Amino acid sequence: MPSDVWTPVELRRGRTVRMHHREAGLGGRPLVLVHGLGMSGRSMKPALTVLGRGGRTLAPDLPGYGRTRGGGRALGITGLADALVGWLAATGLDDVEGGIDLVGHSLGAQVVADVARRRSDLVRHLVLVGPTRDPSAPRWWQQAGRLALDAPRERPALLAVATLDYLRAGPLTMVAVLRHALRRPEERAMSDVDVPTLVLRGSRDPVAGQQWCEDLAAVLPQGRLQVLPGAAHGLTFSSPDEFAAAVVEFCR
Repeated sequence: MPSDVWTPVELRRGRTVRMHHREAGLGGRPLVLVHGLGMSGRSMKPALTVLGRGGRTLAPDLPGYGRTRGGGRALGITGLADALVGWLAATGLDDVEGGIDLVGHSLGAQVVADVARRRSDLVRHLVLVGPTRDPSAPRWWQQAGRLALDAPRERPALLAVATLDYLRAGPLTMVAVLRHALRRPEERAMSDVDVPTLVLRGSRDPVAGQQWCEDLAAVLPQGRLQVLPGAAHGLTFSSPDEFAAAVVEFCR
């Protein structure tokens, strides 16, 4: 079973939060799973359990989500990436020889890509799962509509997790962060992410479209695309075995 850990992390302007993370497994290169908008590490628990059988795997709650308090205000992509870098330092994961394997789901893909772009020394492999900011849906309400389309395709237990996590995060905060994320020129920034990167999507994912993921993989200097047949947006929860197999093949 995953264990719960809290670690003090200093944010900008002298603020400190106690970041919560779940951890499973021992040995090997550490693998970090970063959740999407409004969610928490709970959305990673099925994948964490599977991946933990093969080595040390961690799933943090970013500030303002899950069991980690927000530190005073909602953080955008850059602020969340800064917090993740701070957490890596506080847990000693920034000192792993050769870097860690870093996985981000949905909005978390934008967060981990920002970390890899600015601190490539920390990352050995990068996995972007169902990445957000598909330019074919440029408005926050269009993204919300795509999430609504995805809901019936997921395991019912994920909907229960999402409901609680969304209430904890707060709908207004989620909309503000999503609007900020959609304004970022992600395609241009990805050209600077020069680490081996897997773009991973489910064939039934309405949030991260096929063309968007193909374009993203093409922009990444060391990018490749893999599509999991029959999987929806919530790969880490609804298709944990298939998701874990793809990550292990690429990273380990």
